Amino acid sequence: MSEISFPIKDLTRRKTQTALTVLGLTISIAATLFLVIFGGNLGFEITSLARGGRLTSGFYNIFFQFILIVSILNILTAPIITSFLVHLMMSERMRDIGVMKASGCLSGSIFGYFVTELSLIVFLSSIVGMIIGVTTYYFSTIFLNIIGFSISQTLNIGAILVVSIVIIIFSHIIGALPIRKAAKAKPTEAMSPIYKLGTTAGLGRKIPSRLGFTFKVAYRNLVRRKSVTLQAIICLTVVLTLTTVTIAGGMIADQTTTSYVERAIGKDVIIVGHPTITERYVNLLSQFFEAKDMDQIDYLNSEFIISESLVQKLDNIQGVHTVDPRLILENSVREIRGIILDPVEGTKPVFIGSDRVEDVLILGVEPENVVNEWLIFGRNLEEDDQMSTMIGDSLAVNMFDNAFNQSIKLFDESSPPFFDIVGVCVDPLNNGKVVYMPLDELSTELGQDGYNLLFLKIDPTEKSQAISKIENEISGEKWNIVELGQILDKHVTFLNNIWSRVMFLPFFSLATAAISLLSYLMLSISGQQHEFGIMRALGAKPKSIMKIVFSQALIIILVSGAIGISVGLFITFVFLIPDPVISQYTLISVSLLLIVILGLLCASSLYPALKAVKKTVVEAISAV
Repeated sequence: MSEISFPIKDLTRRKTQTALTVLGLTISIAATLFLVIFGGNLGFEITSLARGGRLTSGFYNIFFQFILIVSILNILTAPIITSFLVHLMMSERMRDIGVMKASGCLSGSIFGYFVTELSLIVFLSSIVGMIIGVTTYYFSTIFLNIIGFSISQTLNIGAILVVSIVIIIFSHIIGALPIRKAAKAKPTEAMSPIYKLGTTAGLGRKIPSRLGFTFKVAYRNLVRRKSVTLQAIICLTVVLTLTTVTIAGGMIADQTTTSYVERAIGKDVIIVGHPTITERYVNLLSQFFEAKDMDQIDYLNSEFIISESLVQKLDNIQGVHTVDPRLILENSVREIRGIILDPVEGTKPVFIGSDRVEDVLILGVEPENVVNEWLIFGRNLEEDDQMSTMIGDSLAVNMFDNAFNQSIKLFDESSPPFFDIVGVCVDPLNNGKVVYMPLDELSTELGQDGYNLLFLKIDPTEKSQAISKIENEISGEKWNIVELGQILDKHVTFLNNIWSRVMFLPFFSLATAAISLLSYLMLSISGQQHEFGIMRALGAKPKSIMKIVFSQALIIILVSGAIGISVGLFITFVFLIPDPVISQYTLISVSLLLIVILGLLCASSLYPALKAVKKTVVEAISAV
């Protein structure tokens, strides 16, 4: 028999298991390539948004960390699933190796036959997986671009080759281990079903009788085959961790980033000011999702200054909760170097900072009247603050080495006074390049009092009446009123569109998990057919056998789910999202999706269970 004919006939003889292994490896390779290409282009696009003047540094970091963690989990998932499937497939060949050794075949020839068989499986799966992964990527990007997204279709050939080569080499190394082990074993050992699955002779720990006969048998079967059982649990745990991070993390992150924007812009907030100022403020907010070129204006022009009497009139209108007067202007600020202990030696002081200069939006506010509720690192401005500022996230990241240990100077001057930085806020206004400071301090620096923009927090139950009264109050004058709800909706839509693309990442994860579970159960059942045959000969019904197989799958899924979902949620809350927002709707949606996923995995175990009971008692008993 030639080197190639035996492996082909052997693979054909085990059609079901060969098909499952090829399908599992193909999906794993296709999913890995798809995620590497899609994730890379998506990450590049988000980076381009940030570099192109959209997205603040805080939002960019959230998206980048999410894609990075999902990519790392996917990189871990692919070799684990691959090694699991290959190890299962080659473990099934151990009895054949024992028979061949008993008939006098040399160990070298045996090893060559089965490595050839392994190579056929791996190369076939790799080629088909590459085709499916690239094709799926193209069709996915075409579909997403049709419905309004903008995803590059450029292929990273280098990444495709690296992923394919790594998987092929890794598969051969893992698959060769059980072959080498069996080739070195005695014929009687290699022919034993106990040897091939690492089955132990004991029954495991004592199980409470109240759990029932079916559960006890299923549990003992898993414990006796603890080597393969542990591999299955690890495999499913990693897949479910990836799935949880993507589904739960994506949904929670979507809602949380939306909350960041709503808190920063303000819900039920209107602005009042000169049309030139209100239009400029809206354009500065729009920089978050579309870059705009704007002409310079003189914010301190007397025509833009709002009188104190108008502020008092608007404050007395029923339905107006808070009046937040501000003085805003665009100007440059200078980074002031700070001194910290040497982070390496920890004994001597070192300077940080480079005296950088940046054009920003400066806002003088009355801290006790501010209507915004930003996500803040550090603290907010307080009523009695002096010589203090709060800066935007993009300014903190791009201009400072360590904002809390440095100071800032207004108007690109190097002489005092310098202002301390007490907080960093996540703010889409001017793409996070903002400086908030007490209004009195800004007026002193400018040598000019007054406001040029008013923010009004409106009671939503009296919104229409309040707006009508405000319009009547300013009618006939030069002032304009703008509701920020419409611009807020554009911010939310922009974020939702990005998350919709990110949530597309784990497309194949569940299919891969189902294939892995099926492969494990098929191999496990093949080693239990003799036991099932004896049970049926003693009167056990096919229904009982199905319950045992289903219980085995249920135990593995519940253990993997408990670990994988917990780890996924831990990663989501600890590493991905600061100050997460979880609504009741999101909690219910995430819970239902995860329950459905676990249910689908359990349902996938019914196929091998049905195959187990189709064999006659004689066929089952004679199976070795």
